Amino acid sequence: MNDSADMQGRTEGERGHGCLGGAPIPRCAAGSAALLLSWAGTAIADSGDERLSVVGIDAREYSILSILETDGPGSQQELARLLGKVPAIVVSAVDSLEQRGLVERTRDPSDRRRTRVTLTAAGTDTLAEAHRVADATVAELFSGLDAAELRQLQELMTRGMGLDQPVAPA
Repeated sequence: MNDSADMQGRTEGERGHGCLGGAPIPRCAAGSAALLLSWAGTAIADSGDERLSVVGIDAREYSILSILETDGPGSQQELARLLGKVPAIVVSAVDSLEQRGLVERTRDPSDRRRTRVTLTAAGTDTLAEAHRVADATVAELFSGLDAAELRQLQELMTRGMGLDQPVAPA
């Protein structure tokens, strides 16, 4: 074996570092859940747009379609709040999704001033494919975990973030 590289092709200075999606992760991250989650989030975000492009959407649009699927028809204001983005950014993304036939805007029958955004059948199909791409991306980035461990990771994060709690009626 070459003295300057180990069996995984890492140089001597990189030994002991983790790797996520091909990017090295410093050892300091192992001691901090915050750093681990940050590095994982960055790796997912960095590859998200590229990988989702095969479905014809980007990461923001994937988030919007996912919110519409699970949180129900909402206004653009509600979408902006759930995304943590200013409404103008969401309006632009919804415009693009609507032009491609993935969502539609309708007037709320109970409040004509409010516009609701809903998924179309094409949006539902696109979202299903995007979920497959996202799941494959996570499985690749966390290649050290098997399918059961990936489910457990998702369950732990869901519970830890309080997303497993019933939603109080409005």
